Amino acid sequence: MAKIKTRQRMGWLNIAFHWTMMIFTVGLWTPVFLAARRRRLTVTHVPNGYQPYPGQQ
Repeated sequence: MAKIKTRQRMGWLNIAFHWTMMIFTVGLWTPVFLAARRRRLTVTHVPNGYQPYPGQQ
């Protein structure tokens, strides 16, 4: 015999709670992600007319 399954809709309090948790989770992990991305980036300033030491290329 087939079973009938029904889903109840979430109330507005549950929806607000879930959206709040998603936003806070993104807000907590954003600085961690940006710090990791910043760590991978290396910026080197080479002035015009720079002569490297012999043996360096």
